[in-house]
Amino acid sequence: MESELFIEEEIVEIAGRSTRALTMNGQIPAPTLRWQEGDTVRVRVHNGLDASASVHWHGLLVPNGQDGVPGLTNLPIEPGASHVFEFPLKQSGTYWYHSHSGLQEQRGLYG
Repeated sequence: MESELFIEEEIVEIAGRSTRALTMNGQIPAPTLRWQEGDTVRVRVHNGLDASASVHWHGLLVPNGQDGVPGLTNLPIEPGASHVFEFPLKQSGTYWYHSHSGLQEQRGLYG
């Protein structure tokens, strides 16, 4: 199962007010990614920001090198660069993913 996520800074409307926020594929929250237990997941993340970014797979049992925490399990995704996460999906359930870089999660990078 392959997916692509594009991280960008955009003007969005929140509670009737326009503000600068971070989006994945143009939306907040980021897209729902649907997989099935046993799938091999492959997600290509493109960083369109002027700063490094990251994606952490919260609660998923992934190989340590695919966990997405910059400086701990992965390098940050530098501006203009892409990173491919690939891992077997070992459990079913509902989980979320989010940035572990600065305050990017709070600015909209979560799904």
